Amino acid sequence: MVENINIGIMDALPQCIGQGIIGYDFLKHYVLTIDYPHDKLTLTAPEEEKNDGKLLQASLRFRFARPDRPVILVDVLVNARSTFQFVLDTGASQTIISPVIARQMGIKSTDVDAIVGAGGSFAAFAGTLDSLRVGDALLEKVEVVVSDIFSPLSLAAGTGMDGILGHNVLRNFTVIIDYPNERILLQKERLPLRYRPETMLNNKPIHLYNVPH
Repeated sequence: MVENINIGIMDALPQCIGQGIIGYDFLKHYVLTIDYPHDKLTLTAPEEEKNDGKLLQASLRFRFARPDRPVILVDVLVNARSTFQFVLDTGASQTIISPVIARQMGIKSTDVDAIVGAGGSFAAFAGTLDSLRVGDALLEKVEVVVSDIFSPLSLAAGTGMDGILGHNVLRNFTVIIDYPNERILLQKERLPLRYRPETMLNNKPIHLYNVPH
């Protein structure tokens, strides 16, 4: 339980969100586990965390865009060629990349419906990346949306953004976000091994509703 928490009140929220949003002021006290394969979400205090799971995939330290913009950022290796800064967005249905990445990787794309976000409406195209690597976690033949939405998002966040990791990537894992210790795990399956921050590997840096505006 968290007491004396600041909240914001809005006249209306998009219907797909529901009746409220749990934000960073609350989550920063907890370890958040999103078990996508089993549609399960849990919150635990760091001292009570006993998530079992063998570290089969990525484990890394994430960073925030800036203290007053707690957007989770991670370095992602694209097509085993170049590393770009992505937002980890549990609220995005699709993984999105910038036209810069698409050009560098020679992505062939087709038109899809425009993306509508806080910064307006943006043309969008569908394409496929050969691979995405986050720490030790590798996915191949990843469907992505290409859109030039990142200039206003980068300006709002105060740091450059090249892509967004969305549900079509995250659904392959159990995602553990340790907010107090600024660590993240991406696991393929849950096997006996107690989660402890001191055992996490690879000290590398790591929706549209969650992106600042």
